[in-house]
Amino acid sequence: MVQQRASDLVKSGMQVLLLRARPEWTHGDVSVGNTWVRVLPGVSQLGILDIYASLEADERVVILTDRPRDDLGDAVLARAYRQQIEVPDEWQAVPRMFPGAREVSRELRRLDWAATALLDHQPPGGWPRSTELALTARHAIGALLANLLGLGANTELDGIVVLTSLGQRDVRRSWASVDERLRRHVIDWASLELGAPAAFALRVAQRQEHISPLAVGLALDVLWPDDGTPVCEEQIAARARVEAYIDGKSIRVEVAQAVAQVAKTVVLRLGLDDSPELGVALQQAEALLGDLDWEKGAERSTILHPGYRARLRALANALDSGKEVEEALAALMDHRDAGTSTAPTMAVRLARWLATNEQTTTSLAQDLQHQMDDGAWVDAAIGAVWNGDADPVVAGAYEALITRVQERRQRRDETAATRLHQARDIGPRGALGIERLLSEIVEPWRHNGGALLVVLDGMSAAIGTALASEVARLGLVEWVPAATHRRLAAVAALPSLTRISRTTLFCGKLCEGGADDEKKGLATAFPGSLVFHKDDLRAEGGAALPDGLLRAMRDNAARVVGVVINAIDDAIHKNDTSGSDWDLHRVEPLRALLVAAADARRVVILTSDHGHVVERDSEALSSPGADARWRLASSGPAAHGEVLVKGPRVIAPDESAVLLWREDAHFGARRAGYHGGASLAEITIPVLVFQAATMSAGVSGWEAAAPQVPTWWNDPVNLVTSSVLPKPRKIQPSEEASKAADQGVLFEVSTTERPAIGLAEAVLASATYAEQKRMAGRRALDDATAAAVIRALLEHGSRAHLDTVAAAAGIPAAGVGQVLAAVRRLLNVDGYAVIEMDADGVTLRIDERLLREQFEIGGAA
Repeated sequence: MVQQRASDLVKSGMQVLLLRARPEWTHGDVSVGNTWVRVLPGVSQLGILDIYASLEADERVVILTDRPRDDLGDAVLARAYRQQIEVPDEWQAVPRMFPGAREVSRELRRLDWAATALLDHQPPGGWPRSTELALTARHAIGALLANLLGLGANTELDGIVVLTSLGQRDVRRSWASVDERLRRHVIDWASLELGAPAAFALRVAQRQEHISPLAVGLALDVLWPDDGTPVCEEQIAARARVEAYIDGKSIRVEVAQAVAQVAKTVVLRLGLDDSPELGVALQQAEALLGDLDWEKGAERSTILHPGYRARLRALANALDSGKEVEEALAALMDHRDAGTSTAPTMAVRLARWLATNEQTTTSLAQDLQHQMDDGAWVDAAIGAVWNGDADPVVAGAYEALITRVQERRQRRDETAATRLHQARDIGPRGALGIERLLSEIVEPWRHNGGALLVVLDGMSAAIGTALASEVARLGLVEWVPAATHRRLAAVAALPSLTRISRTTLFCGKLCEGGADDEKKGLATAFPGSLVFHKDDLRAEGGAALPDGLLRAMRDNAARVVGVVINAIDDAIHKNDTSGSDWDLHRVEPLRALLVAAADARRVVILTSDHGHVVERDSEALSSPGADARWRLASSGPAAHGEVLVKGPRVIAPDESAVLLWREDAHFGARRAGYHGGASLAEITIPVLVFQAATMSAGVSGWEAAAPQVPTWWNDPVNLVTSSVLPKPRKIQPSEEASKAADQGVLFEVSTTERPAIGLAEAVLASATYAEQKRMAGRRALDDATAAAVIRALLEHGSRAHLDTVAAAAGIPAAGVGQVLAAVRRLLNVDGYAVIEMDADGVTLRIDERLLREQFEIGGAA
């Protein structure tokens, strides 16, 4: 106020201004631009006249006096600004403190305490600029509250910001130091303007410096849940006790639930920021529920860790009993900590897989395809569940689940090993041997702009499956044989060792050798081609790939460039990989290679020389001359878990060897992993083909791949009883249901009656569909795909994962979004949501009742 009146004095050209105030001043002179104004107390008429007498001609002074006008007399008033004593009007000073404001709004003036508070607590840098000519209460008091909390007057406040900031102890301390009357005024204002959660946080913080309002809010979340959970006696008693932490006042149900909702939002925000205050608040909330004599209440929380543990134990019990597993997983996934481990989701996927019917295979080729389509995903899930959880209840459930899964997987390995015995199923009419990879895969694809052949030494089908999804995210499109619509699987040379199988791959014939043999082999098969091994991949400083490799990639004369990456094989010999997640970062420089290939418009063929089994408490066996997973045939007859293999594909003395097919055994020293045996994880070689999305044409007999995920991976096991995906294909609406079930399927699929086929055909035959298709014009989707999408959704209980629908309908993964947009145009008549995406962004749903109504089809929904 003194500063502003001094400014008025300088502008007026007068020398003295009298201001009604207590005649006390300890702050010295004030400046107005380049002019200094003295501020002096005037205790009496004589005292003021003495000040007048001491003034120099260019001096100016503001005199503070509490004397009435009559006491001062005309001699004093005659020389004063406006010949009067200025009476302080705090509201008059307020607009000047907010640049851009010229007056005070009515709503702000109604707060009779606000002017004094704004004057008393003006920050050193001043109040923030007002965007309105009439200063609003929201702007002024919001700035005041932010300043009182020590956040800076320019901070925009709402309930989330207030609750978040009061999680810091120094902010609570700053708030608690504010005058009690002012705190009450500000809390009342915050309740109206910022909402009940903000006012709640301020009430808690002014009394509880050691407990975060966020912690109390999280306790309210379980005290007054909004999910209809039954209330227990301990909970009711705890509700009464919590009032002591909320300024001693009761709290309405709707307020408690609103506070809880904001508190959960704050937790999510703090979690994204890795805020240290979050961990403190979570621990305080647990302790608070204990202090309220309801410690078990934390187990009902979707935020506090005991809630996660309780849900995880419930899932473990469901896995043991086989009942309500999906419901238990859904409850677990609602918890904040659900993303801390993939083990629960993977465990449920394994339970789904066990619930599917095991399909009968009749050849080694089918065994290998089964491993690519289904077994690889099972192996990946086992890896996630193996190192599952420290809780004994959960660990026990995981162990029992893994045991059941391994028993089923072992039966598959035994069946495949039996067929591997004479290797009769490998050849042009059977399984694809690794020796034919160059002639049958690389040869046709190298004409499509050249090929980059990447061999990830030791890559199993499980790792190949994991890497494939990451490669797709780089903008490369996967291609598969049009005859099967599935990824290719080749079989390793035997024993499944690097010096045998990798050399066989590069030479195109069964043989044994080293790196030099591999380079000569590829150059012989494709003149001008080059192979780069580990030492050849060392790049100059700052480069991801060596110049020699990049030049080869751009050289049209090198129609095939081969690269060997040893990251996986090295790891299984040195590191514990039992719970490893394999991604592009772990197999450098694969990412850089993929990018370079896309730039050079080369096809990428990503494959392996053999797979491997992971060390998981396996039995150590002893045999003279044995190596990890195989031994010489001369060392003794095959025992249980072993198979004797013979023939030209066995690179061993007398073309015979004894291989382990059971995964839980090994010869020699213990390692992180092993290969050389006959398990499907070792002999199955994934063959993955990718092109840049800009290269739309493939080679004859190949097509852009639909999602390769098995149904049970993303969706509950329902009517679909096959453990692998049936071969997707285009289905004409006029085909009979029996033909659709029998034609073109690699493995028989046992299903119950499928009324969804009839409904899909009825939709396509309706007049409404014909009109929708006419309106769509050239953007209209073909009938077969539209029908397949409808069937897939109806057969999965009207909702299914996007990949499940795309796979069933044969929609290429790269075109799923475009195709489903076309489906919605056809089915969502007049904008009604017959088919829509869930909020999770991956689950598609169809409203059967609305579908029947919109397309005028009778029958119960």
